[in-house]
Amino acid sequence: MRTKILLGGLFVCLFVGVDAFAQGPVVIYDPVRKAPEKNFTDADEQIVSTKILPTIKTRWSDDSSCDGSSLTVIGAADGAFTKKAVAQRAVLYEMCQTGNGFANNGIAIVENGNVVANFVAAGGWNLYIVRLADINNNGFDEIAIETSGGMHQGYAGSSSNVIEVSAASVKSLGTFLAYSNECESLKPDEYCDRSYKITTKPGTRPSFLSQKYLNKGDDEKPKWVASGKPKAAKTIAGVDTKYELVK
Repeated sequence: MRTKILLGGLFVCLFVGVDAFAQGPVVIYDPVRKAPEKNFTDADEQIVSTKILPTIKTRWSDDSSCDGSSLTVIGAADGAFTKKAVAQRAVLYEMCQTGNGFANNGIAIVENGNVVANFVAAGGWNLYIVRLADINNNGFDEIAIETSGGMHQGYAGSSSNVIEVSAASVKSLGTFLAYSNECESLKPDEYCDRSYKITTKPGTRPSFLSQKYLNKGDDEKPKWVASGKPKAAKTIAGVDTKYELVK
């Protein structure tokens, strides 16, 4: 059986295409663009270790590996998330990994060096975070988080979860398949590298499109080639990460 390791940050890129007011398509995920290997700063790590860790250190006290010793910053993005026209920073962090493709995670909104909102969730292995410029035209920026589900019997995959963060809650606008090496025909012991370029058209009710790409290269040097026409992107059924506000 072929073994494949998903390296989401190396093969794909989440980025903002245009500002929402331009009303053009915004690219949420694109397999043909490379993401920066690191999109957070030492200051982000300092805030997480000094201002966030003390508030969540005992939250998963039943798991000895989740005492803060494995705390990791995944990434960060600038935008106006809980307040309109205010400079804020969303910091995505991982408290600990709890299994193959599972982790206890958090996302904090920082303003002027202070944590104004912090949410935690039991979810997957988060890989990347990016700001989306107000795709639903309500004055607040959204966030897309790329998440890996780990590897199971040689199969791997990742998704992109588009969320909006307020001061009190986190709302998902949709979770979309970004990558899978599982064949659409679901044949056992066969592998089909496929990825999806996910775009959205900003509006009061933003619509999402998905363009399939197939890997005509190999694991080391993927060559993504568009396959077919873009289709309406459907949110992945049964995937709903529950974020809880840390008070």
